[in-house]
Amino acid sequence: MSENIYNRAKNGTLQEDDLKGPKFDINYFDNEDQTTPLGIAVRNKHFKAVQILLNHKADPKADPDCLGKGLSPLLFLCGSRRTKENVEERLIQLLLDHGAKANPSPDVPFAQGWTPLMKAVHTRKSTDIIKYLVDHGADPDVKGLKSDKDNKGKSANDLAKSAEMKNALRKRSQRLTDRILEVGKVTGFLLTAVYWVNKNLMVAAAVAVTAGAVMVAKDAIWNRFRMTGSIDKRLKKHIPEDKGFDDAKDEEKQDLTNRMNEVIKEYDLDRFFPKGDPFLGKLVERAVNLDQTNPSNSLDPKDLTHLALYQPVLYCDDSGSMKTGERRDHQNELVKRIASITTRVVPDENGIELRFINAKTTHDMSRPSLEVIDSIMKRVQSNGWTEIGTHLRTKVLEENVYQPLKNNRLSRPVLISIITDGDPSGPGHSPERDDTLKIVIQECGEKLKSYGFSEKVVRFQVSQIGDDKKAKKFLKILDEDLELKDVLYVTSDRLDTQFKSLHTNGARLEQWLIELLMGPIIDAQGSES
Repeated sequence: MSENIYNRAKNGTLQEDDLKGPKFDINYFDNEDQTTPLGIAVRNKHFKAVQILLNHKADPKADPDCLGKGLSPLLFLCGSRRTKENVEERLIQLLLDHGAKANPSPDVPFAQGWTPLMKAVHTRKSTDIIKYLVDHGADPDVKGLKSDKDNKGKSANDLAKSAEMKNALRKRSQRLTDRILEVGKVTGFLLTAVYWVNKNLMVAAAVAVTAGAVMVAKDAIWNRFRMTGSIDKRLKKHIPEDKGFDDAKDEEKQDLTNRMNEVIKEYDLDRFFPKGDPFLGKLVERAVNLDQTNPSNSLDPKDLTHLALYQPVLYCDDSGSMKTGERRDHQNELVKRIASITTRVVPDENGIELRFINAKTTHDMSRPSLEVIDSIMKRVQSNGWTEIGTHLRTKVLEENVYQPLKNNRLSRPVLISIITDGDPSGPGHSPERDDTLKIVIQECGEKLKSYGFSEKVVRFQVSQIGDDKKAKKFLKILDEDLELKDVLYVTSDRLDTQFKSLHTNGARLEQWLIELLMGPIIDAQGSES
C-alpha cells in the first residue's frame, strides 16, 4: 500500500481517496529513489499531490536529507530555478504553512552550507517568498560555508543585491513600522494604515472620525490580517505633511503593474495584454482600491488580479439528480461565492459567463451581477440528463471561444469551471458517451492551434458535488488521463463537503475557493507558447 502511494505521488496521479484505504506509512522511504512520497512529489513539482500529502500529515521535516545531499523539500524548492508556471513558490508557501523548518536546527547540517533563505535569494525568488521565509523564522544573518565556491561564507543578507531584496529580509515588525512611518497624511480625516505583513502591497482605510467609521476600518483590517488595526494618534507626529496617501497609492499601482507584467510575460499572454493595455490598468486600479470598495475582502489582490486575466465561465449541473439532498443549494451558494471572487477586481462589463447543462442560455447569464446570479440560480430547475460534454461544446465553447476566434475577438484566455454531480448520460438518441467530454476538450485545443493559439489559452476545471460513485470514477479517469494534463484540472475535494465544513468561516472559505480556481493556472505543465 505504501509503495502504491509513493508511485502515485511520483507520477502526479495521487488522489484524496488513495489515502483513505488500509493503513500505510505516509512517510514511507523508497530505497531506489532515496526519498519519501512528499519528497518525490516535490522533486517532480506535482502541486496537487504535495497538497494532498500535507493535508494527510506527511511531515515536511521528517527527514532533512529526503532528497539526497542534505536537501529537504523546502531547500530543494528554494534552490530550484523558476519554471514558467512558478509552481515552486506556491509549494514553498505550502510547505511552510505545514511546518517545514525555514531555519535549520544547529544539530541538522544544511546542504553544502546553504539555508533555504540563502538559496531563495541566490535563485532570485520573489520578495513575497523571501518575506514569507523570514516571517516563518528564517535567519538572514546565518553564514554559509567559506569552502563553498558560490557562497564563500556569505549570509542571505550578504547575497542580496537590490534594496528591495534587502528590505524583504528585514523582520516583519521593521518592515511594518517603516511603511507606516513613510505614508499618510491627516487632513480632517484619520488615516488608519495597516500594511501587508508578508506581502508587497499596502492596505489602508481613510475614514471619518466617527465611531461607526472607525469600526468599519478595524473590521476591514481584521478580515485581511487578523490584526486589530487600532488607531494610534501618536502616529501623527511621524506622518510627513508633504507626502499624502495618494502618493503612496501611486507607488503601489506601479508595483502591482510590474508584477502583473511579469505574470503576462511568464505565461506568454502578451497577445491578449500588450504593453499599455487599458484593461490591465483597470484591474490594477480596482485592486489597489479594493480595501475601500470591498472592506470584507480577505484575499490577496495579486491572486485576484492574476485570476482576473482569465475570462471565467461557470458551467453548472442542472440534471435531475441535483435534487438529491442539498446539492442544488450548495451549488447555488458556491456559484455566488466564485462569481464574487472572480469579478472582484474586474470592470463591471467583464464579469462571468454562467451556463447550464440543460437550461436554455438567456441574455442575463452573460456578465450577470451577483443579484442577478442569485435569481438565475433560483429560477433554473433541476431536470434532465447529464450531457456534459455535448453541451460544453454547444453552450460554452461555441459562444465563448469558437465565435470570438472566428471574429478575431478573443480578448482574454478562458477558465471554464465545470460543476457536476453525475457521470455522463443522455437519452437513447444522445451522442453523449463516457469519452465525450475528453473529445470536446481536445477538439477545443485543436481549434485554438488552428488559429495560432496555444491549447492552454482555454483551461478546464472539473469539480464534483455530491457523493455519486459513478461520478467519482468518471472524474478519476479524467484526472489520470495524461493526454489532458496540460489543460484539465480535476479538484481533489468534493465542493459540497468543503463548503459545509468552511461555510461559517468566510475568510477560510474564500481562500480555499481561490486556491481551487487558481489550480488550473498554477498546476499546468509545460509552457504557454
